[in-house]
Amino acid sequence: MIKYITDENFNIYEEYVRTHHNGHFLQSYHWAKFKSEWVSYPLLSLDDTGNPRGAMLILVHDEPILKTCILYSPRGPIADNSEAVKELIAEAGKIAKKHNAYMLTVDPDITETDDLFKHLTDSGLKIGPAKDEMGILQPLAVFRIDIKDKTDDELMSMFHSKARYSIRAALKSGAVCRIGTKDELPAFQKLLVETAARDNFTPRGIKYFENMFSSLPVEDCKLFVVEYEGEIIAGSVLIVHGDKSWHLYGASSDIHRDKLPNFLMQWEMIRYSITRGCRYYDMRGVAGEKDKTKPLEGLFRFKKRFGGELLTFAGRLDLVYKPGTKRALDAARKIKKLSRKILGR
Repeated sequence: MIKYITDENFNIYEEYVRTHHNGHFLQSYHWAKFKSEWVSYPLLSLDDTGNPRGAMLILVHDEPILKTCILYSPRGPIADNSEAVKELIAEAGKIAKKHNAYMLTVDPDITETDDLFKHLTDSGLKIGPAKDEMGILQPLAVFRIDIKDKTDDELMSMFHSKARYSIRAALKSGAVCRIGTKDELPAFQKLLVETAARDNFTPRGIKYFENMFSSLPVEDCKLFVVEYEGEIIAGSVLIVHGDKSWHLYGASSDIHRDKLPNFLMQWEMIRYSITRGCRYYDMRGVAGEKDKTKPLEGLFRFKKRFGGELLTFAGRLDLVYKPGTKRALDAARKIKKLSRKILGR
C-alpha cells in the first residue's frame, strides 16, 4: 500500500529514511520542505501489516520548452525488497501522468552490487548518461569514512601522514573551529564566492543557505566556521541525518591559508559527527581515480588523505515514459550548448 506523506503523518516516513542503511538526507521530508519551489511527493510503501518497507521522495522539475517535466528522486528510492520498489515505481507512473512527465530519474545511494539496483532494473529503469544535462544529479563518487565510536587517536591512525601533520599544525596555529550561527551565513557565503572564483564553479546564493537553515531541523544542519584573530577564514555546512553526516559545502579565504583551516574544519566536523552517533562521515563528491582534470585532482587528493573508502555509485537510472519528447529535449539541449560554444558564453 502507498501512503502519501504530509505534515500530519511525516514522522513514520522520516523514521524509516533515517534508520535505513541506504537512508539519505536528500530523501528526507524536511528536504522536500526546503525544495519548496518544486512540487514534491514523499511516498511510503507499507506491507500487509502496515510496516514501512520503502520510501521515495519525488521532485517535479519543469521543462518549460515543451510544457512537460521530469520526475526526480535524489538519492532515492530506499527500499527493503522488490515488492516495495515495484509499488513505488508504479505510483511514480501515476504521478507522471498527472504532471505530463516524460521521464523518471533516480540516483540511489547504492552501488551496482546492491539488491536495490537489480530491483530497479527489473522494474524497467535503465542506466542513464554518466553526466546529467539537467544539472540535478548527485556525485557519482564520494569518500565515506567509517567513524563509529572512534577515539581521536584511532581517527588519526586512519589518516594519511600529510593529514595528521596538517591537523596538528592547524591546532597549533591559533585558528579556532567552532559551530557558527545563522547570522554568520553571509560571511560564509562571501567565502564561497571567493572559493568559486578560485576553483571555477558557480556558488549558491545567500537565500539558498538561509532557506536551508530555516527548513531543516536545527540539530541536523550546522554551519562550521574557522576563525583566526577574529576573522572567519573558512566555513562548511554539515548535514547530520540518521547514522550519517555530510560535508555539504566548503569555502575558504585566499588569506591565512598557512593556518590550514580546511584540515582543522574536517577534523572538528568528524569529531562532532561522532558525538552525534554517526557511523559514516561523507566527504561528498570527487572525481574518479582516472579523472585528473584540475581542480578535481587536488580535491581528490585532499579528501583521500582522511582515509575514507572511495565509493562509486550505480549512478543515474531512467524510466522514459515519452521517448519522443525526450529525443526532442535532448536535441534542443545540444543545439543550445553548441550555440553557447559558438558565441563563447
